[in-house]
Amino acid sequence: MNWKLWLQGLAAAAIGGASTGATQVISTTGTVNKGTGLAALAGALVTVLAYLTKSPLGRTTPDPTQLQPAAPQIAQGVPDQAAKKQP
Repeated sequence: MNWKLWLQGLAAAAIGGASTGATQVISTTGTVNKGTGLAALAGALVTVLAYLTKSPLGRTTPDPTQLQPAAPQIAQGVPDQAAKKQP
């Protein structure tokens, strides 16, 4: 797992959510008050949780050598291509 990239994404989500929440309060009230901080905290929390659903902590990419090949799918009503090539 690329921890640096994961932490950068987490920080970007937190900063983006906090700025969005603070901007919403400032644009509606026109002032900076306690509500601004709470809205920034709530916005950061929501976006961090959304980020964690898409990129959970500790997720590793599978080793390609350990993957098993998929079972062949047999379609109904479709002739086998190998059977057509036989003389």
